[in-house]
Amino acid sequence: MIGNNSPRFLLLFEILNFLINHSWFFWLIGKFNGKRWIKSVFLSYPANEIYAKEYAYKFRMGRWSIRLTGFLKQNGKIILMFTVFVSESELLEKNNKEKIKEIARRMEKIRQLVHADEKTFAGILPGILSKRKITDKSPEADLTALIVVEAVKLVKKKNGVGKEIPIVVLGCRGFIGKMVVDKLKSVQKSDIYAVDIVGRNKWPKREIRKIIINVARHNTIGFYLDALREGDIIINEAYPAPSSEIISAIKSFNCDCFHIVGVEAAAFPRFIQAYQGGIPCCAAWNSDEKKVIIKKLT
Repeated sequence: MIGNNSPRFLLLFEILNFLINHSWFFWLIGKFNGKRWIKSVFLSYPANEIYAKEYAYKFRMGRWSIRLTGFLKQNGKIILMFTVFVSESELLEKNNKEKIKEIARRMEKIRQLVHADEKTFAGILPGILSKRKITDKSPEADLTALIVVEAVKLVKKKNGVGKEIPIVVLGCRGFIGKMVVDKLKSVQKSDIYAVDIVGRNKWPKREIRKIIINVARHNTIGFYLDALREGDIIINEAYPAPSSEIISAIKSFNCDCFHIVGVEAAAFPRFIQAYQGGIPCCAAWNSDEKKVIIKKLT
């Protein structure tokens, strides 16, 4: 099996992009997509250097051009995966608004050409696109919130905890966090504590066991380690998974930590690290037959 970052793999995708990453080719694909076997197009970005080097040569880093980087198959439908090789800090930079508009326009153009039903974006991109009024639809945000609710059910069952255990949501004021809080309140019997670094920070009493869901930035849980008690359960949805240092700290408190991998699906190339065995929430489509996957990190 060719590894994602093997010279042969990277060369293969360089050649593939040279040959087919063009509007005329996506138009041609669209001609054969009458039955909608291509469900969506998905844009990712590397959260760190480890992810970046898995999908492209170093000279691609920092470029705003969209590259075809994978093929995903979930519940009988194909998802075309693309990547823009810029960092989160570049995405957040206000001066790059026009560049972000351009990649959103390009993804919409590709979606139209292949006749896919939707386009989705990874990580912080949905929030950026919504805040800057670049797009008004975020199917990945709605689906992510639904998957988080399902992940809570799975974790409760796996750990044998009661339905009324309190739930803390980190990042409650974020784009996805607001949806997660609303959906949890509509289906859970638990008390929901909405927490954000700026604003509301009410927690359950320290002696009470709780579930903590991180839908903020990936290492946000590190700011709240002193609030943990033995037996607490952490569920991480943020991209990427918490660092090894934070995982070790959580383990020292004798707490369980789970990462939401996403949805069961096939991927070429296969996703790495905490996303092995599936595809991220933001890449998936809302099939009635989807299977949510969680991974225990401690």
